[in-house]
Amino acid sequence: MQPPYYKFSQYLKNQYGEKVYKVCVDAGFSCPNRRNKTGYNGCIFCRVDSFSRMQSLKKIDIDDQIEQGILLARERLHIDKYIVYFQASTNTYAPIDVLETMFRKAINHKGVVGLSIATRPDCLSAGVIELLKTIAGETDLWIELGLQSTHNSTLERMQRGHSYEDYLSAVERLTPLPIRICTHMMLGLPGEGKEEIISSAKKIAALVIHEVKIHPLLILEETPMAELYRGSKVKALSLADYTEQVCDFIEELPSRMVIQRLTAEAPDKILIAPRWALNKHKVFQSVENEFCKRGSRQGIKFEG
Repeated sequence: MQPPYYKFSQYLKNQYGEKVYKVCVDAGFSCPNRRNKTGYNGCIFCRVDSFSRMQSLKKIDIDDQIEQGILLARERLHIDKYIVYFQASTNTYAPIDVLETMFRKAINHKGVVGLSIATRPDCLSAGVIELLKTIAGETDLWIELGLQSTHNSTLERMQRGHSYEDYLSAVERLTPLPIRICTHMMLGLPGEGKEEIISSAKKIAALVIHEVKIHPLLILEETPMAELYRGSKVKALSLADYTEQVCDFIEELPSRMVIQRLTAEAPDKILIAPRWALNKHKVFQSVENEFCKRGSRQGIKFEG
């Protein structure tokens, strides 16, 4: 049966003719939003050690991280092609020579067919753009832009430190390059309901981007969001509400747009809510069941 949305796994199989494994690495980069450049002390939902195993804090060299990931994929999953994913923090927030060294280390590993680089819309200087253009000429390249919401009032509440206009500017500068642009969106942010979510989806759908990641707001220990949650000032989405919202969002997206992610995880010991996020397969099933119940699919609203 045809899946109701364009899965990233299917895109990769179409592109490479076989399964591809994403090797997540932590290069030890920081973020301008955590260093007071923006006047903030980080996004209020962010806890950096939720992104990955934080290999940089364990002093594990990036080459070793990649080798470990490749070994796992090859021996346990019998996969021989890999994308190295620079996931934790802002992976274009460093001197150009440092970035180039890290990226070239990744693409030099046997079997690596591409890089995926997570960053912020306000961390794409002219020098970074030129480096990305060069790297994209040597391997497949994804740039993941953390946006979370298209509404500036929400971005301000979350202390993102950038605007929706910054994101549009980043997309405009990346579009001419041979790069796949992925936009990271979050549902369940305080102050946003169905109207705001549909509005965000329509704005994203109108852009020349290739992929989206969608996941619920995760409330993590030792964050300002956790304090708001315990003070009953914010709520976590139920699985039913998230399922409804994510299906509403995907219905507005063109069918060509790849859905890279539908949920997110965090370590059990730091995740306060929603606890259902610990079972991603349950989330996938809930979303597919809702699409089936609606008799719907990705793009049905976009295509009229």
